[in-house]
Amino acid sequence: MNREEFKSTLKEILDNNNIGTMATIRDNKPMSRYMYFYNDGLTLYTYTRKDTYKIDDLEENPYAHILLGYEERVDKGESYVEILGKASLPEEVTPDVDEMLAKLGNLYQKLKGEDDLQAIKIDIETVRIMNDEDAEPETVEL
Repeated sequence: MNREEFKSTLKEILDNNNIGTMATIRDNKPMSRYMYFYNDGLTLYTYTRKDTYKIDDLEENPYAHILLGYEERVDKGESYVEILGKASLPEEVTPDVDEMLAKLGNLYQKLKGEDDLQAIKIDIETVRIMNDEDAEPETVEL
C-alpha cells in the first residue's frame, strides 16, 4: 500500500469510529480508558474534565496510545488502527474544535455548561493499520 492509499484508509477508519481507548502513563504504568474521538483529517480530538488523571498524565508525559476501530460490520470490515500520538491541551476550545466536539453528544454539552471542559488534541506520530485484508501491518510515521 503506498502512502496516499495508507492515509486514505486511515482517514476512513478515523471517520467511521468515534469510540476507542486512550492509554497514558502514570507512575511508569499504562492506564487505559475509553474515550470519544473526533478527527479533523489526521488529527484527533477528545475532551474530558480538567481535573482528571488523564490530564495529569498528559502534562507529565504527552504521549498517548490510541486504538480505534475493529467493529464487526459487513460494510466496514474489522480493520483498526494503533496510534502513537503527542497530545496537547489547548487553553481554550476554539470554535472549530467546539463544533467538532459538539457532534459527540450530550456529555460534551454538559461538560461545556459546567465550564470544566478540557480539549485534548492528538497529533499522530506513528500509526499501524491492523486486520487490513489488503496489506500486512506496518508502522508508518506521519
